[in-house]
Order: sequence, then structure tokens, then C-alpha cells
Amino acid sequence: MTTASEYDARFRCNVLGDNAREYVLRTDRALLDLADLFYLLVVVATAAVLGNSDWTWVMCGVIIVYWVWSKCNIVKEESILSIRDVGVQVKTVYTGGRVVSRFIDRSDICDIVINEGITMLQVKFYLAIIVEAQDRMVVVFEHLLPKLNPVLIQVYRGVRAILFKESDGPVDSMDSDQDYHEHDL
Repeated sequence: MTTASEYDARFRCNVLGDNAREYVLRTDRALLDLADLFYLLVVVATAAVLGNSDWTWVMCGVIIVYWVWSKCNIVKEESILSIRDVGVQVKTVYTGGRVVSRFIDRSDICDIVINEGITMLQVKFYLAIIVEAQDRMVVVFEHLLPKLNPVLIQVYRGVRAILFKESDGPVDSMDSDQDYHEHDL
């Protein structure tokens, strides 16, 4: 199965003055893919096997409704907005137009870390916010899972520079004259 991180994605940093930055990761994943052909074949096969009856139309309708629902729940964009002395907003935008946002007050943020998750044969790095009095971390870019270098390192340094007033030097493996504000993953 293909994950969203394997698709072409775009990353940008919007500097909103000295006290705020927004990092946006957007996928260019096609809305239709090979799985859609499979769903079409299932609908046609269901209609052929069941014949022209009410149950045929119900089964085909269920399959089509599920297909539309799954297309509306594909993540199109994820972002983190950090504002000095205020906090961060983590936002996810879906292809169906639904937007899910979460604001975390600066006083509730204990730390921001880059962590690693190990699954079967892969190690995935992710950016997480440790929130006071919560037993779960808030994962940033949870669905698109960008690469460690340069995306996660740049976001990590930039958000920490805004929230904790730390320095945010250049990403080590990149040339110093390279534009840090837009990268292809």
C-alpha cells in the first residue's frame, strides 16, 4: 500500500514578521489512482453478478458512497503556525474541504521534539509537541510524514526559534545560498 509520504509534495515557509512563521506541507497526490479502477471493476462485477435488482443498486450505491467518502478524507495539506508568546496552531485540510485545527497555548507546551517511529521494516521521523498534562504528544504533519532533512529539521528549528527564542541556523546538508522557503520532497 502506498502512503501519502511517497507522493510528490511541496513544502514552504511563510515568514510572518519576526514573531510568527507558518510551515505548510501540501501533497500533489492525484485524486484518482489505480485503486479507483479497482472500485469501478467491483461495482461492474457486483452489477453483473447480482443482475438488475434492488439489491444490485443498493450494493453498488454502498460501494460508490464508500468511494466518495474515502476520496473526501484524503489529506491535501498540513501546516503548523507558530506565534511568539501565543502558541501554535496545527491544521489539516482534506480534499473534501474539511479543515481540522488545533491550537496549543504557549504556556502548555513543554517541548518540541523530533522523534522516530519504527514500523515493520521502516524508521519514520516525525515532529511532535509535548503538551503539559497530556499523556499523548501532538504529531505535526501526521498524515504526510515529510523527510527528516530538510523539512523536519527546518520546521523544528524554526518553531523552536519562535516559541523558545532559540537560534535557527541553516539545515546542515544544504548549501547556505539555497532558498530555504520552498523545497520539493
